[in-house]
Parts: sequence; C-alpha cells; structure tokens
Amino acid sequence: MLTIDRIERPEAAEFREKYLRKGKPVVIRENRDDSPAQMAWDFDTLAATAGDCDIPVYDWGSKGPTVDDDFLIGRMTLRQAIEHAREVERPSQQRYSVCQLALEFLPPLARAYQTPKFLEGIEQAGRRPPSLFREPRRQALFLSFFRGMHWHNGREVVAQLVCGRKRFVLFSPKDSRFLYPRRFVESPRAWFDETEAVFCSEIPFENGIENIDLERFPLFRHAKPIVIDLGPGDLLYIPTHWWHYTHALEPCVLVADFWDAPMDLWAFPLAWRTVIMKPYRKYLYRRLLGAGYLTRRVKSAA
Repeated sequence: MLTIDRIERPEAAEFREKYLRKGKPVVIRENRDDSPAQMAWDFDTLAATAGDCDIPVYDWGSKGPTVDDDFLIGRMTLRQAIEHAREVERPSQQRYSVCQLALEFLPPLARAYQTPKFLEGIEQAGRRPPSLFREPRRQALFLSFFRGMHWHNGREVVAQLVCGRKRFVLFSPKDSRFLYPRRFVESPRAWFDETEAVFCSEIPFENGIENIDLERFPLFRHAKPIVIDLGPGDLLYIPTHWWHYTHALEPCVLVADFWDAPMDLWAFPLAWRTVIMKPYRKYLYRRLLGAGYLTRRVKSAA
C-alpha cells in the first residue's frame, strides 16, 4: 500500500512546484489558530448560520448508496440534512447526503468562505484549458458518509475536513484499467444524466477494499491504493483524474475547493472521457433536459 506526504501549510510556490505541477496528492495540516473561517463550520455552526436554507440533497432510498448511483434529487433544509447526517453510522444507513453543494445555495457561508492562503490565485496557475472546457472555480459543502469510486472531470480539488473523521482511498490514473471504469455499452443513458456514472467505477466499494470480489474483478488485485485518514483541520489535495472513494469514520463536515486543471495535467487516456463529456455537461445537458429528451430524477424529500 502506498503513502503520501503530510506537511504543514505550505507557501503557494512550494505547493505548486512540489505537488500541483507533479499531480501529486498531499495532506496539509492547517494551523488552527490561523485557519480559514470555514474550518470552524461544525454541525452546530452550520445549523445556526444557514440551517434554514433550502437545498438539494441526494436521496439514496432505503438501500443507501450503491455502485449503481441510484439516487433521486430531493430538497430539504440544511438543518434537516444535518440531522440525517449525524445519525449515520454505516453506508447502508445513508438515506440522504449533501454532495458537491455549491456554497451559492448557502449565502451566509458563501460570504464567509476564505480561500486557504496557499490556494490564492490557484486557478491562474499553468495554462488554462480552452473555454470549451472551462468551469468557474467553486466551493462546495459535503455532508456524506460514503461516496463510491469516482474521479473529477478535469478539475483539481482540495478537500478541507472541518469536523469528524473521514477516510479517502485514492488510486492513480495509471491504475484505471484495474478499476473497471463504467462502460458505455452497459449503461448508455447513465452517461448522460445527473448520476455522472461516466466518472465512476463498476466495482462496489461500500464494504472496503479488503472485501472486493476478486473473482468478478480480478484486475483489481493489481491496483495500488493510498489510504488516507483525515481529522479536523486536515486538507487533502486530489489531482485531476485521480480515482477516489470516501468513507466517514464518524459523521463529518467537509468543504471542497474545485478549480480547472491545466490540460497538460490531464491524465490520458482516462481524460478522453473529459474531452467528450465536459462540453456536453457545460452546454447541452440543461438544454436536453428542458426539451424533454432527458428526465431529471427529482422527488420531494422529507
């Protein structure tokens, strides 16, 4: 099993030279006495600050999250979502989760968010991708116990753990052929809806890497996992196209900062999916949805 560096908060130049330009994951420890405002957003603070905000949530149904990414989009207040998140002790109990919730849905938090110093201006580092592949920099909230194996679509991310404990399991893009990327021929429609199956693995990881069915997925034995346990105040840089899944060790709050990766850092051949799907998701998905060619899976959550 591989390991990665754990460092104190770096200067911007050090982070860019040693990690960003090399596509190398790293755990960064924030100074709690001089940390950004969001590092104090525990469950109680979130409820007090933005608890009445109406937000979209993933509704996984009674089975909890599975490899099929079979969820609906529901709505509830942030306070209700927090109540659900605090009760989960294992993946099968996760009925609702907050995943990639842009802080624009939570105006008091969006106003208070502070960019970590070593990430200031990071979206300008390196040659930006053509406009066809660009997305705005975005900060997002996660209240999620488990999220299956996936990779980010031409995006870099620094995950900031506020409270609780969370395990990330990472795999290099070089291991892609051992991780059974979702195949178009078996689930063509899923490539084009909000479940984002195109960015996922066919392997179920709900029970951990030690319980993968090697008779069904024999190539997985060649993959080299990096297991990382984060605690409050830990930040994790995940380079673009790196596979990862997450499993909370206790209910937790996480804030992520996403920005576009320069195209020279994209990990081909996996990144060919980004070449195809990013323009589609940027320009065509909502138009097809509005025209009725796709059906958004929405329900009223309670």
